[in-house]
Amino acid sequence: MIEGILIGLKTALTFQNILMVMIGCFFGTIIGMLPGLGPMTAIALMIPITYGFDPATGLILMAGVYYGAVFGGSTSSILLNAPGVPGTVATSFDGYPMAQQGKAGKALAIAAWSSFAGGTLASIYLLFLAPSLSKVSLSFRSPDYFALMILVDQQMPISRRNSFPFHQVWF
Repeated sequence: MIEGILIGLKTALTFQNILMVMIGCFFGTIIGMLPGLGPMTAIALMIPITYGFDPATGLILMAGVYYGAVFGGSTSSILLNAPGVPGTVATSFDGYPMAQQGKAGKALAIAAWSSFAGGTLASIYLLFLAPSLSKVSLSFRSPDYFALMILVDQQMPISRRNSFPFHQVWF
């Protein structure tokens, strides 16, 4: 496992790949700032650009675009109160009132640091938990997926008791 991590770090820390992640974060942030355009749209726009790249470089560019777009969505959420994607709705709850009070810079800085810290910690956790998560996911069979779907179907009306049209049937 350590050998794979070292090979990945060696690949990721080349000058070309660091440049690509910086370019990806820049363009992802620009695309993410536009309300309605989220990380998936940003990646879809960048896919044709990566055709001529080495596979690792292309994936690193798209990862930078993804993280940049996730952060960029918080900018429109804070400044315009227009969250473009569902992940930035909670940012507008505190960020937009701060912007109205003249503290937009502080709100954007908090969003930037939170995005960096969350992305970094999530990547580190995934690095170490991926082997065990892959074993669990490979152990799922058809009955398990069916049971999971039944569980979700039962939880939806419970979480929305009064808005579900047939709530008298179950409750």
